[in-house]
Amino acid sequence: MATEPIAKLLGSAAELQQVAARLAFIKRLQRRYRSLVPEPLVEASRVCAIDGTTVVICAANGPVATVLRQLAPRVLEGLRDAARKSSKHSTDQEFNSIRVEVQVKQVTPRRPVKARGELPRDKLEEVARGLSDSPLRETLRRISRKR
Repeated sequence: MATEPIAKLLGSAAELQQVAARLAFIKRLQRRYRSLVPEPLVEASRVCAIDGTTVVICAANGPVATVLRQLAPRVLEGLRDAARKSSKHSTDQEFNSIRVEVQVKQVTPRRPVKARGELPRDKLEEVARGLSDSPLRETLRRISRKR
C-alpha cells in the first residue's frame, strides 16, 4: 500500500506529469472564472475541461446555462485578459470560444403516484340530477352507471 501523498505521486511519475499540468491549468482557469462571474452562477457552474482552444463550462441546470451563454463573450474576454497579464503562466494557451454544457448533479426521484380510490358514483349521479339537459349531464350519468 502506498504511503506517499497523491500530489507527490503525480509530480514524480513521468506519465502522470502531463495530467497534473493539465489539472493545474484547469484549476487556474477556475480561479479566473470565479473572479469574472457573479457569485450565484459560480456556485452553480464550473470550468470542467479544455477542448483545444475552447473552454468548457458545466452548468448545474438549464437556466444557469442560458445565463452563462449570454455572459460568454464577457467571460471569454476576461479569461483572455487574465492570461495576457499573467507573467507567471505566460505559456497558457489562447482561447477562442466557450462551450456551456448542462451537467445535472443529481436527479431528484419522482414522487410515487397514489392510486385513486373508487369513484363516488352516487355523488356523480346527484350532481347530474342537479344539471339541466346538457352533454355534461349525460356524461356524468354514463360514468355513474359504469361498473
